[in-house]
Amino acid sequence: METLRHLRQWLRPRVRKLKTLPGDTAGVSAIEFALIAPVLMILMLGMFDYAVLIFHKMELVGAVRSGAQYALIDSSATTAIAQTVINSTNLPANTLSVTVTNFCECPDGSSLVCGGTCAAGNVHYYTRVAGSYDYTPIFLPGPITLSDTTTIRTQ
Repeated sequence: METLRHLRQWLRPRVRKLKTLPGDTAGVSAIEFALIAPVLMILMLGMFDYAVLIFHKMELVGAVRSGAQYALIDSSATTAIAQTVINSTNLPANTLSVTVTNFCECPDGSSLVCGGTCAAGNVHYYTRVAGSYDYTPIFLPGPITLSDTTTIRTQ
């Protein structure tokens, strides 16, 4: 019984130090920060990932446009056009796919096999350059496929 009384006497001043007064707000901001910091970090990391995604999309759009500009010089060199797209970007080539398609239309918008003739007007020759890139985000869920297509009239 004596030990219990000594223990109470020893604990009483220490417990009083832990209690705060009703108007005492010391440490409240630290607790609030500890509660909100993980949420803010997740939001900031998501915004960072989204910014990188937008940057890669802009790179892809610029590269596809470079391929379309090369198609103005020689639309029959589809391999060279695709290589121009790949060389015009810093994106990893193993996750970048490029397709180049040549097609023809009549002035009225009807499709035509290239080399044929239109009933009214000249044949319009087009080159479509399409690129897609599989972006793997660091913090956002799953891989995201970015794509862009540019169609240019070559003749």
